[in-house]
Amino acid sequence: MKLAVVGTGYWGKNHVRALKELLDEGKISHLSICDTDEKRADEIAQHYGIPYCTSSHELSDDVDGVVIATPSDTHHALAKEFLAAGKDVLVEKPMTLHSRRAEELIQIAEKNECILMVGHIFRYHSAVNEIKRRITRGDFGSIYYMMSNRFSLRYPRKDMGVLFALGIHEVDVFCYLMDQPYPEELFATVSNYIGKTEETAQIITYFKGGATGYAFESWLTPVYGKRRELVVVGSRMSARIDYLKPNEITFFDATISPETVCQEDSYVIPIEYREPLKEELLDFITCMKTRKQPVANMHIGKAAVEMIEKAMESAKEGRKIRL
Repeated sequence: MKLAVVGTGYWGKNHVRALKELLDEGKISHLSICDTDEKRADEIAQHYGIPYCTSSHELSDDVDGVVIATPSDTHHALAKEFLAAGKDVLVEKPMTLHSRRAEELIQIAEKNECILMVGHIFRYHSAVNEIKRRITRGDFGSIYYMMSNRFSLRYPRKDMGVLFALGIHEVDVFCYLMDQPYPEELFATVSNYIGKTEETAQIITYFKGGATGYAFESWLTPVYGKRRELVVVGSRMSARIDYLKPNEITFFDATISPETVCQEDSYVIPIEYREPLKEELLDFITCMKTRKQPVANMHIGKAAVEMIEKAMESAKEGRKIRL
């Protein structure tokens, strides 16, 4: 199994590191990288002892699959190039910046019988999957709401705002936990203060069955430091994940009903942490071999893009949007 990473910048270099570990473990037979920045590509290639090139065209005949970790506005063209050549593709999120382009990639992948996977990494997070398992088992009772906060103080990105950079994680996790492809409705507000894209956003998602998801994203919050958390509140149990402490979950035994509102106990449980990125890449490799669809498949990737498009529409028009 021969793989290549296209794009070795901020996130791409993490793919290279994880895939080199999988290469050393015998999970793949060959690893190479491609980056238009030859100096960066050469440095990373020398560090890991792997070959590199500077043009995606040089890879098409030499690999079975590619991981695309380039700037988001290049995802569509690169994924299209490799899918058209019959290669399996894992493209980082967002799959594309427009849902119609995501649909085009799906059609090419289906026509050429290629695996097309999207890097929705939190579907591979140990704590998220433990909460999903307990929701499915009924431990939480009825899910009332989910709340996700993802904020820090940093200079905003120039290529996209917080909706595509951060909010797309939240809406995808909400759908994953609810086992629904989309919420029924969503509402969003955005603000930009110092740049041209939104630096702060709120998204409210309304799911079939009554559960609600609240997401707050900001790059301009100096008050709390960096915060990455997920809260799930149910009628019999609630839980909190601190993504910065990935090997534990805090659970709350609390009854919330018209008759009783009572918290009995709270406790932290350790979980076996597996690096989400490595789990994601293992799923890609497995699906390349078995031809089964990955957990974060192409349809999920398109749905996430559609939800962010609807969030932008909602923020612009100031109203709820049905999906």
